[in-house]
Amino acid sequence: MFDNQSLGPFTNEREFTVERQFAAPRALMFQIFTQPEHLKRWWAPQPFTVPTCTIDLRPGGIWHYSMRSPEGQDHWGLSVYREIVPSEKLSYTTTFADEHANPIEGMPEHLTTLTFTEEDGKTRVTALVQFSSAADLKVATGLGMLQGMNMTWDFLVTYVHELL
Repeated sequence: MFDNQSLGPFTNEREFTVERQFAAPRALMFQIFTQPEHLKRWWAPQPFTVPTCTIDLRPGGIWHYSMRSPEGQDHWGLSVYREIVPSEKLSYTTTFADEHANPIEGMPEHLTTLTFTEEDGKTRVTALVQFSSAADLKVATGLGMLQGMNMTWDFLVTYVHELL
């Protein structure tokens, strides 16, 4: 249930955007990005699953999750919330971590800023993903971040359709 999709061009050598429009209310889209029961259903690219997802939704709070491969290997992520404006904006840093929420050294961190914009009863979700250097962006894209994010947002379209 989306009108269009965009895996935006690199806006410069350190960032890119992803944008979609969903036929769902803005408040629901914000919940889908901030509540574990929703994130567990769509966050990981197929065929991965999300068996663990905890959220402390406040500036300085963490979002800690695992994505499990079909072979049973867990890949952990850690996000730290910077800014939360309910139903409008969400900003957080993300990096790879271990199961105890300790960041893995040497892995690039990025800042994601999500905006939720209401348009004719639908919601446009825009993610601006920023890295501290071109080298960090290159590492992330080399690990498949763009493809994984695009797959995940495709799955989100299906999930939103199921909810409505």
